[in-house]
Amino acid sequence: MTQYILYGGKGGVGKTTCAAATAYKLSREGYDTLVVSTDPAHSLSDSFDSPVSSEPEEIYDSLWAVEVDPEDAMEEYRDTIESVPEKLLGGVGSGLGLDTEEVGEGMGGLFDDAMDAPGSDEAAAMYKFMEYMDSDKWEYIVFDTAPTGHTLRLLQLPEVMDSMVGRLVRIQSQIQGVVDSFKGILGGGDEGVDAQDKLESLKERIERVRAKLMDPDHTDFRVVTIPESMAVLETQRLIERLSRFGIPVRTVVVNKVMEDVNEDCEFCQDRWEVQRKNIEDAEEMFRDLEMIRLPLMREEVQGVEALEKVGEKVEG
Repeated sequence: MTQYILYGGKGGVGKTTCAAATAYKLSREGYDTLVVSTDPAHSLSDSFDSPVSSEPEEIYDSLWAVEVDPEDAMEEYRDTIESVPEKLLGGVGSGLGLDTEEVGEGMGGLFDDAMDAPGSDEAAAMYKFMEYMDSDKWEYIVFDTAPTGHTLRLLQLPEVMDSMVGRLVRIQSQIQGVVDSFKGILGGGDEGVDAQDKLESLKERIERVRAKLMDPDHTDFRVVTIPESMAVLETQRLIERLSRFGIPVRTVVVNKVMEDVNEDCEFCQDRWEVQRKNIEDAEEMFRDLEMIRLPLMREEVQGVEALEKVGEKVEG
């Protein structure tokens, strides 16, 4: 069964670098690996120093990458919802005096209201997120999630989507008998069956993905932080929230840790003292979790050679 690794944390701590490095390391070990960016900033391309498409493409042997395009994904999901009334009612709709296109647009409007503007990126990301998690093409899927607030909304969406799709399924079931009766009089095909199957399939996918996210045998949510007090406290809050969602966190990655501090550099010594204290606090807060330290790099981590070095430290 596919293994899932998700990297989360506040903005600017190095989530994308960790995700890219982990995925590259796994692919070098021969595992078919997909790395997915759900971060609207789309910095996965920068990490690999190579273009990454909005659909999964193999960029190196055994390594596929994709940067989710929120607008495309949102439109795809919206089309799924809007198409239900037309497929359900078919020719019967016009016989009953219903404008199925108008009803469909109404469904789309309800969808837009449910997935209000501030959460649109997360809604789009979750739709594609589910698609990839439900695939058995890859042995590992590594997710580079958006900053903390976006990620928490993303992880709440299966509940929202399940509720909305569940309502549509119930509505469909309630009116199916009426539609079937009118089909005998007015004619019509089996589009309603297709619509019901489509909704049921989507509902089942949501349930499968939610179960996978909560399965510690197959999912590891790794929180990335830096040795600064605000970042460590935000990490603590994120882990607490993830625990409430039932999502397993086994690893904290502390990035940008100073090493080999120059004794003649007073500024360096002062900065290291701040980092040292915050690392000690993090070790105490997260003592039940594995903690990985990544050094502060002299240059930006860009390209596979740099990612390979980080991957050795992250994956051991």
